Amino acid sequence: MSAVAALLRRSPRLATLLGLAVALVGAGIGARRLGDNSFLTHLATGRVMLDDGIVRADVFTWTADGESLVVQSWLASLLYGAVEELGGFGALRILMAVTAAVLGWLAWSLGERSASLTTRVLVVVPVLWIGLRTWNERPLLSALVFFAAVMLWAERGNDPRLLAAVGVLWVNVHGSWPLGVVLLVARWLGGWADRDRSAVDADRRAAAWLAAGVVVGGVANPYGPALLWFPVRLLAEQETLRHVSEWQASSFQSTWTRLFLVLVAAGIFAARRAPLRLVVPAVVFVLAALVSARNIPLATLVLVPLLTAGLPVVPGPDPNRTSGAIRVAVIALGLMLVASPLVVTAPHTDLDRYPADAIDVLEGRGLSPTAHPIVHQDFVGNYLGLRYGPVGAVWIDDRFELHDAALVEDYLALLHGEPGWREVIARYGPAAVVWERDRVLVDLLTGEGWATVWVDDDWAVLVPG
Repeated sequence: MSAVAALLRRSPRLATLLGLAVALVGAGIGARRLGDNSFLTHLATGRVMLDDGIVRADVFTWTADGESLVVQSWLASLLYGAVEELGGFGALRILMAVTAAVLGWLAWSLGERSASLTTRVLVVVPVLWIGLRTWNERPLLSALVFFAAVMLWAERGNDPRLLAAVGVLWVNVHGSWPLGVVLLVARWLGGWADRDRSAVDADRRAAAWLAAGVVVGGVANPYGPALLWFPVRLLAEQETLRHVSEWQASSFQSTWTRLFLVLVAAGIFAARRAPLRLVVPAVVFVLAALVSARNIPLATLVLVPLLTAGLPVVPGPDPNRTSGAIRVAVIALGLMLVASPLVVTAPHTDLDRYPADAIDVLEGRGLSPTAHPIVHQDFVGNYLGLRYGPVGAVWIDDRFELHDAALVEDYLALLHGEPGWREVIARYGPAAVVWERDRVLVDLLTGEGWATVWVDDDWAVLVPG
């Protein structure tokens, strides 16, 4: 009781107040309506696991013919299914809000090297802006939390043994776990170049404990060592993944990607004054982000310590300032964070981008995807997997790394109207095609005598003439 009383008597700092504000913004980002296509498949997989146990074959696509697979994010899928079972989509939104709030707090904490509160705010605000586009409901959100936690643990020099627990969880939640080891090895190399013996030893121990946890978690799981091998297999699928937008280099045409470039430019300036222990990881992850857009949120987090350590001190309020007003504000923000689930109200999903009405039309015509081969775009397959479950209603979905390369090539031929598209249609013999109406395939099929039986502003349903 005395410890609790001492904690309550402690005057919170201004920096703590702003950290809670960042966490609250993160909660708002995470609490958005659910609709990401990959999330739909993860949730559908979780439902199957609750009903039938661990998924070991592709139960959603009729083209896979039950081919065996390893669900790299099996623990995240199982968690999604269990949370939905307990509280529906609303509970899932709360889960995402809490996860993103933790990530926001970690991002703020990563900037604690700066003696300037203003500099810290100027760095973290763009991170939150980028988070608006990248902190979505996929398992990657949890992976970002693990990544930021590992970095913060190393920054503070905490007991590295606890990183073993992070490794056990991370390897079962998302395939990005090798990047945690890469981060710590890069910090170790930078510390060695800095001739900072204590930093070198600390990062070496942290990498060892994280890797140990990964090995344990990568063996003691329903799939066994195959889970450890998955990232290697993924790298071998580069020819297929190059067709996935998030695996491609960004064109930097959007505001959030250009904001990332601003952070990179600031990082180059900050690198002159920052220790190499922070510079080397930033170089590694920025290069990775320039090659593949999916690495941008990781690189953004890596830049935070570098920027706050190397940018000039901007005059502003004292981060250690305390007052009665700050105490009241901290309590208010804390209560808002605790009460934030109360503002998560229905509707909990945003599925407007999916052709729900078009699928209803097919069912009305006796052409349900559960009984007839329907050809559709990849993200539509994620929706069909969630809607119908493990009955083989899907032609293809966005899991390109799991599909046969020939199927992916066939899909791309239809998507871009490439020569040979007629052979693709003949190969799969669809009873209907559900496609975005402004895509070239709709015009090609119409020209071949296919009949449009339903159309709206976004979608067309075509059947053989």
